[in-house]
Amino acid sequence: MDLKKIFWNNTALSRSFENISLLVVFFLVAYANYMVFLAVPNERIMGPVQRIFYFHVGCAVATYMAVAFLFFASLGYLTTRSALMDILGESATEIALVFCSIVMATGMIWGKAAWNTAFRWEPRLVSFLILLVILVAIVVLRRFGNPQKTPLNSAVMGILAAINVPIVVFSVKLLPASSQLHPQVVQNRGLRDPLFVKAMIIGIIAMCCFQLILLWIRVRLGLAESQLDELETEKLVN
Repeated sequence: MDLKKIFWNNTALSRSFENISLLVVFFLVAYANYMVFLAVPNERIMGPVQRIFYFHVGCAVATYMAVAFLFFASLGYLTTRSALMDILGESATEIALVFCSIVMATGMIWGKAAWNTAFRWEPRLVSFLILLVILVAIVVLRRFGNPQKTPLNSAVMGILAAINVPIVVFSVKLLPASSQLHPQVVQNRGLRDPLFVKAMIIGIIAMCCFQLILLWIRVRLGLAESQLDELETEKLVN
């Protein structure tokens, strides 16, 4: 399967599919906003601030999905040295960083409103901060690093980011709930109203689809930039 042809397909059918996908994502995000702000009732204890939970969780899942693409691209580059895998890795890193930053920001807003502290040095928050730092480091490396070594070094760091994701997910098991700021809402069946569950599911689907369409667009931009660089190089040679 030629992945480059999948991303770099400019037929009328592919453009129609892309436009339909954009419309679907738009309506999914709009419906998620409707559920969060108009349909879901206030949570009994946390009140209106609980509504940020649906974006927080959805963006977290989207982050993990983007890191999964980064992991795939990193392994692909290490085994094939493919320029497409490098572009996919760079794109997935940037998208993962965007959603990871949203998760960190919304989590701090939620924590400050609910528990009067935006951050605590507990396993889940620390491991997620490490993931954010790794993603930032990859972006900085790609911007300022040695162009010959950057793809290889970025691929290695991409694998480190992927290894960190299971640590983030299971880190809440390392300490008792009483010792952590981060709640285990789903595990403890804290979503008692069916609308809470529906809003969370819609939010996750919307953010994951949004992440996928952003990744698609970013890879296509990367391929376009690569072709322009090749054309400029050919002009200089000739």
